[in-house]
This record gives sequence, structure tokens and C-alpha cells, in this order.
Amino acid sequence: MTETSPIPGFKVCLIGPVGTGKTHAIRTLVDAGITPFILFTENGMGILGDLPPESCHWMYVKPASEDWSLMRDSANKINTLDFKALTSMPGFNRNKYNQWINILEACANFTCARTGESFGNISTWGTDRALVIDSLSGLNIMAMNLVTGSKPVKDQKDWGMAMDNLERFVIKLCTDLDCHMVMTAHPEREIDPVTGATKLMLSTLGKKLPPLLPRYFDEVILTKNTGEEFYWATTDPQVDLKYRYLNRGTKLPPTFTAVVEGWESKGGRICETPKSD
Repeated sequence: MTETSPIPGFKVCLIGPVGTGKTHAIRTLVDAGITPFILFTENGMGILGDLPPESCHWMYVKPASEDWSLMRDSANKINTLDFKALTSMPGFNRNKYNQWINILEACANFTCARTGESFGNISTWGTDRALVIDSLSGLNIMAMNLVTGSKPVKDQKDWGMAMDNLERFVIKLCTDLDCHMVMTAHPEREIDPVTGATKLMLSTLGKKLPPLLPRYFDEVILTKNTGEEFYWATTDPQVDLKYRYLNRGTKLPPTFTAVVEGWESKGGRICETPKSD
């Protein structure tokens, strides 16, 4: 009988500006005895390229790139149609913007770009593995492009469909997986709809989604760079952060080893992924 952990793997969101060590911190999963499987939505592979292929696997879903003729077609529509006509169109060249579908296919069967090996459905993985999404910013673009293609003007229905799709994806990652999951995200200053105060929130689609997504994670950690060192914070008056396995602090070491130790102290166990037949 395959051993399973009494509690699922931790679900962590690392939020921070560019250059605060979010991608670099992924290597500390390896130090903690967990193998990261990274879905890159932006070109960050070089930061982890020195790690052995057997200890760090990744796939890269590239941003959409139209050929020149499609870009010219979109430009002609923008040049000849009025705002109302552009808004009412169902989308431009949507069949060329299938990166969101590629993400879902990768989750159904993760195939490492480094080794060519297939690792199956992420929902079958044990707590010896971590799925890493780097980053939410790329998912934002893909979710919207799925609905609108290169359509330059988005109406309320477009935003609603893209936001719903993205939220359901995050919910599945945070509630359906036994393995660990880490998502990196960039911050954006938004007005809190409850308090009216201005806060740093996850940079994602719309105004309603940023304050909703953190509730699904175990940890929402702010990444910082002093110019001399990286560190993590689990408390900050300007950001809604969250911690279950880490300690409260404003200058914590930027390592997943502490998260693993906290998770294990609450009953978590690192269990091997079942071997496929």
C-alpha cells in the first residue's frame, strides 16, 4: 500500500517585485529534500540552470507570439473599426493563443524539457515533489488571451470569463493536490474593497480577484531584497500575508527548509510518489 502524508503538501505564494529572489528560492526546495517541477511562464530557467537535471525539472510555456501577418490583420481592425465594434467582437485570432490550454495539458502530464521524461498527472504526485508556477503574471496573460486572443479592447464579459477561469485553476492547485505547490507573483498597489485602504496585492486580473486568491494558500510570503541579501516576511502592514508553517517575522531566511520543518511539525510527512505501471 502506498504511503500518503496525513496532511497535504504546503501551498505557498511568494509575492515580491522583480529581483527579490522568488525564482532563486526554488533551489532551497532541493536542499529540503523535495524535487521541484517548474512550469515557467517567463524565461527564468537560467537562474536554476546549474542544478542537476535529476533534481530540478521544468517546462516552459512561452508567451503568445503572432506572426507578422496576424499582427497586421489586428492592426487593420484597430485602424478601421470604432471602439464599440472592437468591444463587441468575440476576439482576434484566438486559435493562436492556446498557451492556457498548454498549461492544463502540462498539469495532466508533466514532461521535463531537460530530460524528456514524462512524470504523469500532477494530481498523482506525493509530497516528495513540488509543482512550481513561475509566475502568476504569465497565467494572467494566458487566461485573458484564451478569451480574447489579440482583441485590444476587453469588455466586462471578457474580464469575467478570464477571472473565473484563473480562480478555478488556483483553487484546484491549492485544494486538489497532495504534492506541495509554490506560485510566484508580482505585487500591485490596489484599493482594498473592504477597508478602502491602499495595499500591495497580487498582480492579477481585475479588482475583485487580487484580495480573493490569498485565501486559498497556506502561506503568502513577501520577498524582499535589501541590496545585499534576500529575505522573507510573513507580516507587513502594507500587504495581506499569511503563515501556517513559518514563524511570524519581518526578516526571515528565504528558504523552504523552514516551511518543510513547520509542515512536518504539524503532521506532514514526505512520501514518495507512487510508481506508475
